[in-house]
Parts: sequence; C-alpha cells; structure tokens
Amino acid sequence: LLILGFVGSLALDELLSVNVVIRHADRSATSGWATAESPSVLFRGSGELTDVSTVDFGISFPAASFTNALFKETPKDHAVVPPIYTVDVDSDGLLVPLLTCTDGWEETIARFNLTSNVNVKDASLRAMMMTAWPAACATVNPALVDAIIAELPNKLINMPANYKACAEGAAKEFMYKYIELLAGAGASFNDLRIKRVAGAATCTGAACNGQPKFRVYYTHDVNVLALSHIFGVLDQFNGITPAFSSALVFEVRRNDNGTYVKIFTKNGHKADFVDTNNCATNCSLSAVS
Repeated sequence: LLILGFVGSLALDELLSVNVVIRHADRSATSGWATAESPSVLFRGSGELTDVSTVDFGISFPAASFTNALFKETPKDHAVVPPIYTVDVDSDGLLVPLLTCTDGWEETIARFNLTSNVNVKDASLRAMMMTAWPAACATVNPALVDAIIAELPNKLINMPANYKACAEGAAKEFMYKYIELLAGAGASFNDLRIKRVAGAATCTGAACNGQPKFRVYYTHDVNVLALSHIFGVLDQFNGITPAFSSALVFEVRRNDNGTYVKIFTKNGHKADFVDTNNCATNCSLSAVS
C-alpha cells in the first residue's frame, strides 16, 4: 500500500470516481420469435437473459450462472432472472426508461403524422416499419426485427439465410434509428426525452450527492445512446444499435490542472475498451458536464 501511495503521488493523477453504464447481456426479444425452435432454446421467455456466455468487465457468465442465487422457478424448473433495483425504480430513468410520457414527442408526432400523443413509442415504430423498412430486409416481416437481431448470436438457433442477412446489417441500422428516436439523441434530438432517459447518470462528479465512488448501471441500448449523445461520443457506434454488453465508462480524475473526465466506450463483450479522446481540447469536469 505504501508503494502504491508513493507511485500515485508521483503521478499526480488521482482517480475520484468511476461511473459505468452498460447494456444488459444477451437476451431474447421482448416479443416474437425468429424460428419455431426459438421458444425452446430461449426457455426463460421473452425479454429474459439467455445462456449465451457474456463477458462484462472480465467476468464471464451465462444467465444460468447469474441466476444461481436468485432463483425464480418456472414450470420447467428453469431459473428466471428477477428484476434487481439498487434504487427506487421510479426515481431513475436508467432503470426503466421513461418512454410512456405523453409530452416531449411533438416533432415525432408531426414527423409520422400521428393522431395521438399516447403510446408514441410504439406508434412511431409501426410508422417506421411502414415507411422506412429497408429494402435489404424486404423478405422479412418487420415485426420480427427485435427477434432476429436478438437471436442472431445464438448458435443453437438456425435462422433462415434472409433473416441472418437482414439482422447482420440493415436491421441493426433500422433499430439504431428507432432507439435514437426513443432516446431523443442524434438526428432525433429532444431535450426532454434525452434527460428522462439519461437519468441520474448525468451526475458524473466525484461523490455526487454522497453516492459511492464506483457505480454501475445495468441498462438498455436507449440509455447508452442517450448518454453517448450528451457526452459527444455518439459516433462511436457508427449508426448501428449497440451490441449486448456495450458500455460507457466515465472516469473522473484530478491532477494539478484540476478535475477532468475521461470517457471510454466498449461496443459489445468481445470489443476492447476504447478511449474516446473526448477531451482533446478541454476535458475539464465543467466542460464535459
């Protein structure tokens, strides 16, 4: 410890806090199946984690291991991942994105000529499927877009070739545009929606409101895109919806010049962490936040 302290004093660069926003691991679609065998392979049901091993920050675990101490039995004696909340679910949009509000959708309603401000998130997806479904996916039912993307990595599911081709390219670009819209980010920027989705993670300072110095948010692709827009690193995903286990890491550090922030991205569990060089000109805490 003395040696570490001596090295740290020489470096004059102190790590104050780390905030991690990571998309959940491999899961099935929230609705629909790509093939007839999909329900058997993804036996936990719609929207649940799969048994595909994932690596989150160096820890490899499939859902079967993760649920070992968190049992919720099904009729087939399979474990189901229960929701885990570290703070009240209603207090932070990072846990459950606030996408059912009726305000903050004005430009979306006008864009798709919607007749109501109720359930705009679903109505806009239906409108996009009718007006912007990619030609490369013409032989695929648009209603299966979430299913084919979610099931693509699973080697136990043999999807038709046209499903695979769609899921590997055009479908991910389509979903990126939709998730971007929900997040109020990028080309669909909306100040109100993006603040709702970003939640408490926009407080990246050291000891923010007495919170621990290391915080991890297990969230969704919509949250990852919202925060990427806010902190100017949206281009890191190249117009493709973030892969499972994609992450943003915010290091708040302090040196002789003051407090500053470094932002790293990780697009999927197989990717390396990438320094976004977000602060090539000014990475002070006040400039970034």
